[in-house]
Amino acid sequence: MMMTKIENLFTEGDSYLKDAKAMFFANGDKHSDSSCYCCEALKKYIDAYEMFLFERVEPSKNYHVVMHTIAQKDPDFKQFNEKIYEIKCFADEAKKEPENFFLYDDEIDEVLKNILKIRKYIASKVHLDKEFMQEFSNNDFMAI
Repeated sequence: MMMTKIENLFTEGDSYLKDAKAMFFANGDKHSDSSCYCCEALKKYIDAYEMFLFERVEPSKNYHVVMHTIAQKDPDFKQFNEKIYEIKCFADEAKKEPENFFLYDDEIDEVLKNILKIRKYIASKVHLDKEFMQEFSNNDFMAI
């Protein structure tokens, strides 16, 4: 039952991530929606990991609390803190001024790469089977 919920969170995250990539290209230099979708994808993966580590805990909406909670059981997860906050910061900025928000090509590439690194790390920790991860691991997903 719990594994089904975790897989569902990954599926939702994957959907957000695919949509974000498509929107980065389709929307020219308007990246507010894409950035927000990247953040949503990331949150789904983090929620899945929190659920795996703490079965009876409802996912928190506060990134700081979630990351601290996860680090209690997996101190190595702290390696992603800076990347997670950067992605969250981009999304927050995009929400404040969507009409003026954009990312440079190297930033888009870095955001997508970082989300995939975090996704891969979490997927391995929650023992997600290879077939489920196959979709992203066998194609070139990077924006640039």
